Amino acid sequence: MEAEQHLLAGLRLLIPRAPERAGQLPAAIAALGGDARCLPALDFVATEDAESLQDALAIVGTSDVAVFTSVTAVRFWQQHAGSVASPAAVVAVGDATAQALRQAGVAEVQVPARQDAEGVLALVQRQGWRDVALITGVGGRPILREGLSALGRLRVVELYARRPHPALTAGLAALGRWPNVVLASSAETYEALIQGAPDAGEVLLQCPVVAPSERVIQHSRTLGSKAPAWLATPFGEAAVLDALKANWVRPSPPSARDDDRERR
Repeated sequence: MEAEQHLLAGLRLLIPRAPERAGQLPAAIAALGGDARCLPALDFVATEDAESLQDALAIVGTSDVAVFTSVTAVRFWQQHAGSVASPAAVVAVGDATAQALRQAGVAEVQVPARQDAEGVLALVQRQGWRDVALITGVGGRPILREGLSALGRLRVVELYARRPHPALTAGLAALGRWPNVVLASSAETYEALIQGAPDAGEVLLQCPVVAPSERVIQHSRTLGSKAPAWLATPFGEAAVLDALKANWVRPSPPSARDDDRERR
Protein backbone atom coordinates (compact mmCIF):
# COMPACT_ATOMS: atom_id res chain seq x y z
CA MET A 1 0.00 0.00 0.00
CA GLU A 2 2.83 2.40 0.86
CA ALA A 3 4.51 1.74 -2.48
CA GLU A 4 1.22 2.52 -4.25
CA GLN A 5 1.00 5.86 -2.45
CA HIS A 6 4.34 6.90 -3.98
CA LEU A 7 3.87 5.34 -7.42
CA LEU A 8 3.64 8.73 -9.16
CA ALA A 9 6.09 10.59 -6.92
CA GLY A 10 7.82 13.33 -8.88
CA LEU A 11 5.10 13.49 -11.55
CA ARG A 12 3.98 17.01 -12.45
CA LEU A 13 1.12 16.68 -14.94
CA LEU A 14 -0.25 19.62 -16.90
CA ILE A 15 -3.99 19.12 -17.49
CA PRO A 16 -5.16 21.49 -20.26
CA ARG A 17 -8.62 22.05 -18.82
CA ALA A 18 -10.34 24.38 -16.41
CA PRO A 19 -10.28 22.96 -12.84
CA GLU A 20 -14.03 22.37 -12.85
CA ARG A 21 -13.65 20.12 -15.93
CA ALA A 22 -10.76 18.04 -14.60
CA GLY A 23 -12.97 15.65 -12.62
CA GLN A 24 -11.24 13.45 -10.05
CA LEU A 25 -7.97 13.12 -11.95
CA PRO A 26 -5.94 15.65 -9.92
CA ALA A 27 -7.03 14.05 -6.64
CA ALA A 28 -6.27 10.55 -7.94
CA ILE A 29 -2.78 11.64 -8.99
CA ALA A 30 -2.17 13.29 -5.61
CA ALA A 31 -3.22 10.07 -3.87
CA LEU A 32 -0.39 8.31 -5.70
CA GLY A 33 2.20 10.90 -4.75
CA GLY A 34 2.11 13.01 -7.91
CA ASP A 35 0.94 16.54 -8.65
CA ALA A 36 -1.36 17.96 -11.31
CA ARG A 37 -2.25 21.48 -12.30
CA CYS A 38 -5.09 22.61 -14.53
CA LEU A 39 -4.82 25.31 -17.18
CA PRO A 40 -7.54 25.77 -19.83
CA ALA A 41 -5.99 25.62 -23.28
CA LEU A 42 -9.09 26.33 -25.37
CA ASP A 43 -12.02 28.69 -25.20
CA PHE A 44 -15.37 27.93 -26.84
CA VAL A 45 -17.68 30.35 -28.67
CA ALA A 46 -21.04 29.83 -30.38
CA THR A 47 -20.81 29.54 -34.16
CA GLU A 48 -23.97 31.54 -34.86
CA ASP A 49 -26.64 33.62 -33.13
CA ALA A 50 -29.07 31.86 -30.79
CA GLU A 51 -31.98 31.82 -33.28
CA SER A 52 -29.89 30.29 -36.06
CA LEU A 53 -28.55 27.61 -33.73
CA GLN A 54 -32.06 26.72 -32.60
CA ASP A 55 -33.14 26.37 -36.23
CA ALA A 56 -30.16 24.11 -36.92
CA LEU A 57 -31.00 21.95 -33.91
CA ALA A 58 -34.56 21.39 -35.15
CA ILE A 59 -33.24 18.52 -37.27
CA VAL A 60 -32.22 16.59 -34.14
CA GLY A 61 -35.77 15.51 -33.33
CA THR A 62 -36.31 14.14 -36.84
CA SER A 63 -33.18 11.96 -36.85
CA ASP A 64 -32.85 8.32 -35.84
CA VAL A 65 -30.12 9.22 -33.37
CA ALA A 66 -28.16 12.21 -32.13
CA VAL A 67 -24.46 11.71 -31.45
CA PHE A 68 -22.85 14.14 -29.00
CA THR A 69 -19.08 14.36 -29.26
CA SER A 70 -18.20 16.31 -26.09
CA VAL A 71 -19.35 17.87 -22.85
CA THR A 72 -19.07 21.24 -24.58
CA ALA A 73 -21.49 20.07 -27.30
CA VAL A 74 -23.99 19.15 -24.58
CA ARG A 75 -23.58 22.53 -22.90
CA PHE A 76 -24.25 24.49 -26.11
CA TRP A 77 -27.16 22.18 -26.96
CA GLN A 78 -28.70 22.97 -23.57
CA GLN A 79 -28.28 26.68 -24.15
CA HIS A 80 -29.80 26.76 -27.61
CA ALA A 81 -32.15 23.80 -28.08
CA GLY A 82 -35.11 25.59 -26.52
CA SER A 83 -38.34 23.78 -27.37
CA VAL A 84 -37.02 21.67 -30.26
CA ALA A 85 -37.96 18.00 -30.15
CA SER A 86 -35.64 15.61 -28.35
CA PRO A 87 -33.88 12.92 -30.38
CA ALA A 88 -35.32 9.41 -30.48
CA ALA A 89 -31.98 7.95 -29.41
CA VAL A 90 -28.84 9.53 -27.99
CA VAL A 91 -25.21 8.42 -28.17
CA ALA A 92 -22.34 9.98 -26.24
CA VAL A 93 -18.79 9.42 -27.41
CA GLY A 94 -17.49 9.10 -23.84
CA ASP A 95 -18.53 8.70 -20.21
CA ALA A 96 -18.10 12.38 -19.33
CA THR A 97 -20.37 13.41 -22.21
CA ALA A 98 -22.93 10.79 -21.18
CA GLN A 99 -22.93 12.14 -17.63
CA ALA A 100 -23.46 15.69 -18.91
CA LEU A 101 -26.44 14.50 -20.98
CA ARG A 102 -28.01 12.76 -17.99
CA GLN A 103 -27.57 15.90 -15.94
CA ALA A 104 -29.30 17.77 -18.77
CA GLY A 105 -32.31 15.47 -18.39
CA VAL A 106 -31.66 12.83 -21.07
CA ALA A 107 -32.68 9.60 -19.37
CA GLU A 108 -31.29 7.06 -21.82
CA VAL A 109 -27.81 7.57 -23.22
CA GLN A 110 -25.81 4.91 -25.03
CA VAL A 111 -22.01 4.88 -24.79
CA PRO A 112 -20.03 2.63 -27.14
CA ALA A 113 -17.75 0.08 -25.51
CA ARG A 114 -14.88 1.63 -27.41
CA GLN A 115 -15.12 5.35 -26.70
CA ASP A 116 -13.82 6.77 -29.96
CA ALA A 117 -14.90 7.26 -33.57
CA GLU A 118 -14.57 3.58 -34.40
CA GLY A 119 -16.70 2.63 -31.39
CA VAL A 120 -19.46 5.06 -32.34
CA LEU A 121 -19.49 3.82 -35.94
CA ALA A 122 -19.78 0.21 -34.78
CA LEU A 123 -22.70 1.08 -32.48
CA VAL A 124 -24.57 3.06 -35.16
CA GLN A 125 -24.10 0.26 -37.67
CA ARG A 126 -25.22 -2.41 -35.19
CA GLN A 127 -28.39 -0.46 -34.33
CA GLY A 128 -29.21 0.13 -37.99
CA TRP A 129 -29.50 3.91 -37.65
CA ARG A 130 -29.36 5.57 -41.07
CA ASP A 131 -30.29 9.19 -40.28
CA VAL A 132 -27.76 10.65 -37.84
CA ALA A 133 -27.46 14.13 -36.33
CA LEU A 134 -23.91 14.86 -35.18
CA ILE A 135 -23.85 17.49 -32.42
CA THR A 136 -20.32 18.79 -32.29
CA GLY A 137 -17.90 21.67 -32.74
CA VAL A 138 -16.27 23.07 -35.86
CA GLY A 139 -13.70 20.64 -37.23
CA GLY A 140 -12.42 17.61 -35.36
CA ARG A 141 -13.10 13.86 -35.66
CA PRO A 142 -12.91 13.54 -39.47
CA ILE A 143 -12.98 9.74 -39.18
CA LEU A 144 -16.33 9.93 -37.41
CA ARG A 145 -17.87 12.26 -39.97
CA GLU A 146 -16.67 10.27 -42.94
CA GLY A 147 -17.76 6.98 -41.41
CA LEU A 148 -21.25 8.21 -40.51
CA SER A 149 -21.70 9.68 -43.99
CA ALA A 150 -20.89 6.30 -45.50
CA LEU A 151 -23.55 4.60 -43.34
CA GLY A 152 -26.46 6.80 -44.38
CA ARG A 153 -27.67 10.37 -44.02
CA LEU A 154 -25.50 12.57 -41.82
CA ARG A 155 -26.54 16.04 -40.70
CA VAL A 156 -23.85 17.93 -38.81
CA VAL A 157 -24.72 20.65 -36.31
CA GLU A 158 -21.61 22.63 -35.39
CA LEU A 159 -22.61 24.50 -32.27
CA TYR A 160 -19.28 25.96 -31.23
CA ALA A 161 -15.80 26.84 -32.40
CA ARG A 162 -12.56 26.48 -30.48
CA ARG A 163 -9.91 29.13 -30.01
CA PRO A 164 -6.88 29.43 -27.74
CA HIS A 165 -7.90 30.53 -24.26
CA PRO A 166 -7.16 34.23 -23.68
CA ALA A 167 -5.24 33.44 -20.47
CA LEU A 168 -3.24 30.54 -21.92
CA THR A 169 0.06 32.29 -22.68
CA ALA A 170 0.20 34.04 -19.31
CA GLY A 171 -0.71 30.80 -17.54
CA LEU A 172 2.03 28.86 -19.30
CA ALA A 173 4.56 31.58 -18.53
CA ALA A 174 3.62 31.37 -14.84
CA LEU A 175 4.12 27.58 -14.90
CA GLY A 176 7.61 27.96 -16.36
CA ARG A 177 9.49 24.66 -16.28
CA TRP A 178 7.12 23.07 -13.76
CA PRO A 179 5.42 20.41 -15.98
CA ASN A 180 7.19 17.16 -16.77
CA VAL A 181 4.23 15.36 -18.42
CA VAL A 182 1.47 16.85 -20.60
CA LEU A 183 -2.06 15.53 -21.07
CA ALA A 184 -2.91 16.00 -24.77
CA SER A 185 -6.65 15.39 -24.79
CA SER A 186 -6.86 16.33 -28.49
CA ALA A 187 -4.56 17.39 -31.31
CA GLU A 188 -5.99 20.89 -31.22
CA THR A 189 -5.49 21.18 -27.48
CA TYR A 190 -1.84 20.12 -27.69
CA GLU A 191 -1.20 22.52 -30.57
CA ALA A 192 -2.72 25.38 -28.59
CA LEU A 193 -0.37 24.59 -25.70
CA ILE A 194 2.72 24.49 -27.88
CA GLN A 195 1.86 27.64 -29.83
CA GLY A 196 0.80 29.51 -26.70
CA ALA A 197 3.87 28.64 -24.69
CA PRO A 198 6.84 31.01 -24.37
CA ASP A 199 9.83 30.06 -26.55
CA ALA A 200 7.56 28.11 -28.92
CA GLY A 201 6.77 25.43 -26.38
CA GLU A 202 10.38 24.37 -25.84
CA VAL A 203 9.71 23.04 -22.33
CA LEU A 204 6.47 21.28 -23.21
CA LEU A 205 7.92 19.59 -26.29
CA GLN A 206 10.38 17.81 -24.00
CA CYS A 207 7.60 16.41 -21.79
CA PRO A 208 6.10 12.96 -22.33
CA VAL A 209 2.58 13.12 -23.74
CA VAL A 210 -0.50 11.20 -22.59
CA ALA A 211 -2.86 11.00 -25.57
CA PRO A 212 -6.19 9.38 -26.52
CA SER A 213 -5.14 8.10 -29.95
CA GLU A 214 -2.26 7.46 -32.31
CA ARG A 215 -3.53 10.38 -34.41
CA VAL A 216 -2.93 12.82 -31.55
CA ILE A 217 0.49 11.28 -30.90
CA GLN A 218 1.41 11.68 -34.58
CA HIS A 219 0.28 15.30 -34.50
CA SER A 220 2.51 15.94 -31.50
CA ARG A 221 5.41 14.63 -33.59
CA THR A 222 4.64 17.05 -36.42
CA LEU A 223 4.81 19.88 -33.90
CA GLY A 224 8.29 18.83 -32.78
CA SER A 225 7.77 16.50 -29.83
CA LYS A 226 10.32 13.69 -29.60
CA ALA A 227 9.45 12.75 -26.02
CA PRO A 228 7.77 9.45 -25.11
CA ALA A 229 4.03 9.21 -25.85
CA TRP A 230 1.70 7.11 -23.70
CA LEU A 231 -1.62 5.95 -25.13
CA ALA A 232 -4.67 6.19 -22.85
CA THR A 233 -7.61 4.39 -24.42
CA PRO A 234 -10.57 4.31 -24.21
CA PHE A 235 -9.86 7.88 -23.19
CA GLY A 236 -11.00 8.96 -19.75
CA GLU A 237 -9.72 9.49 -16.22
CA ALA A 238 -9.18 5.79 -15.57
CA ALA A 239 -7.23 5.29 -18.80
CA VAL A 240 -5.06 8.35 -18.17
CA LEU A 241 -4.29 7.14 -14.67
CA ASP A 242 -3.49 3.64 -15.93
CA ALA A 243 -1.13 5.06 -18.58
CA LEU A 244 0.69 7.13 -15.98
CA LYS A 245 1.00 4.20 -13.58
CA ALA A 246 2.33 1.94 -16.32
CA ASN A 247 4.88 4.38 -17.76
CA TRP A 248 5.96 6.91 -15.15
CA VAL A 249 9.46 6.41 -13.81
CA ARG A 250 10.49 8.76 -11.04
CA PRO A 251 13.61 10.72 -12.02
CA SER A 252 16.65 9.74 -9.99
CA PRO A 253 17.95 12.48 -7.70
CA PRO A 254 21.40 13.82 -8.57
CA SER A 255 24.20 11.92 -6.85
CA ALA A 256 26.77 13.52 -4.61
CA ARG A 257 29.31 13.02 -7.39
CA ASP A 258 27.05 14.92 -9.82
CA ASP A 259 26.73 17.74 -7.29
CA ASP A 260 30.50 17.92 -6.92
CA ARG A 261 30.93 17.96 -10.70
CA GLU A 262 28.49 20.87 -11.03
CA ARG A 263 30.28 22.86 -8.32
CA ARG A 264 33.56 22.45 -10.18
